[in-house]
Amino acid sequence: MARGRALSAVVLLVAASVAVRTGLPAFLTPGSEFSRRDALAVASGAAVATLGAQTAWADAQGEPNTALFKYGPPILKLKDAVEKGDVDEVLRKENKFKLLNGYWRNQPEQYKEVNMLTEQILDAAAEGKTKEVKDLYAQYVNRPDIKIITTYPKPNVFHVVGTSNSMAVR
Repeated sequence: MARGRALSAVVLLVAASVAVRTGLPAFLTPGSEFSRRDALAVASGAAVATLGAQTAWADAQGEPNTALFKYGPPILKLKDAVEKGDVDEVLRKENKFKLLNGYWRNQPEQYKEVNMLTEQILDAAAEGKTKEVKDLYAQYVNRPDIKIITTYPKPNVFHVVGTSNSMAVR
């Protein structure tokens, strides 16, 4: 992937250089303050800016939604354990809580809030405060983002190829 990007950058720079070399005299007068070097610098800067724009899509690959739909259901299934006061079950799901919190990683305020709420839930569970765990858990699962899990069907990711499939030793 990176090799293809580098190759396209080189091709774009060569094309800009050829365009400046061949087309510049037709558009600029000899006494103009804008030289070929300046034109090439502008063209190469535009090429770099254009290629850099592709990296902005890195977070649009579905990781937040994957975190929500993969780790959200186990957290929602904790409802019965929380109602019974089974704090050991809540503590066993610590990793799931933290992985689910990755859904909010691109939203700093919400991420901070959810992490703080998670820590409060886990601290209360470690201390055996079942009433406090129930209240904090209710706040956590009543967030609008988590309610999405109950309203939308699970996404079909059967044909998605993950890195674990491509790195399998055969």
